[in-house]
Amino acid sequence: MRNDLVDGLWLSISEVARLKGKSRQAVAKRVAALAADGLLDTRSGDNGTKLVNLAQYDRTIGDVGDAIKEGAAEARAEIEAAEPPTSPALRDHQARAAQYTADLKFLDLEERLGRLVPVSEVKEAGAKLGEMVVRAIDRLPTFAEAVASAAIKDGAQGARGELKEIARQLRAEIAEAMGVAVADAEPSAIEQNSN
Repeated sequence: MRNDLVDGLWLSISEVARLKGKSRQAVAKRVAALAADGLLDTRSGDNGTKLVNLAQYDRTIGDVGDAIKEGAAEARAEIEAAEPPTSPALRDHQARAAQYTADLKFLDLEERLGRLVPVSEVKEAGAKLGEMVVRAIDRLPTFAEAVASAAIKDGAQGARGELKEIARQLRAEIAEAMGVAVADAEPSAIEQNSN
């Protein structure tokens, strides 16, 4: 994942656990697993506290929107208990809700622009490209006669020249296969909408 949510709503694991009604240890374990899989960015806060972007966390676990509802209920309860009509809790919640919404919209835009791709799709594409390269390399033994013939005719220099030609052919095949794989990839939502 790209860490472009620099000014987003970053909360400590303890704050996320409180919002979600989960134990700190459970959230910390889940965050560590998601970060290890490349699905979630973290950063260090004051005193080495691990911070998580709430919108990215919610989007990754499929829980978008609940934090806003929970925060709104919490802010409403504080407002009802407070005397002044302009409660700092309301202002803080509104700022957090606005940042959360902005973070979600940023992530959605990045995904539509094709700059945010699920890790599973990247792994699948990488596996397909790896298979293409392996197939090309597996063809090397079929060139044995050509290399031996060139070596007999012109010695090491002939074998070297033949190997360079084989490498050129394999590079061209791999490039063509990659071009086909890219062309077969699903177009982004924006590309689909522009047609």
